Amino acid sequence: MYNGQMPHDQRMEHVAFQLAEATAEQLGGLAILGCEVLSDADMARAVELGFPVDTIDELRRTGVTDREIGNLIIKPRTLSHRRAKRSRLTVEESDRAARVARIVALARKTFANRDKADRWLHKELSALEGRRPMDLIRTHAGARIVEDLLTGIAWGAVA
Repeated sequence: MYNGQMPHDQRMEHVAFQLAEATAEQLGGLAILGCEVLSDADMARAVELGFPVDTIDELRRTGVTDREIGNLIIKPRTLSHRRAKRSRLTVEESDRAARVARIVALARKTFANRDKADRWLHKELSALEGRRPMDLIRTHAGARIVEDLLTGIAWGAVA
């Protein structure tokens, strides 16, 4: 019987597509990335090509601090060299930038309020043993923990 709602599998797939697009927007979208990102597979291809250095400026515009960029993605001196040489970020740097953008996008979608999401990302949380979500996303494993926590909040499983 159809109740007007998508089945769970389709809802989750829809959320994944929305998150991939929102992540790309945090990185500057088509204008900066140079390719359309509508899915996680599209994002993986963009990461493999290496992001343009301008994605760092876009992250900065969306509220990621210079300190966080230096700690989570690329050191300031290395970024200066990339700019001077007009080269792209490495695959590893691009992957880290995508990780940061994904968590920021997910937090903003979860809280439906940029300021509230940004406060949450920078707050020491007991669920994270007193750590801040932005500090934890330095690693893929830490980002998964933060993503799971945000998903739980979105589904009402976590207060």
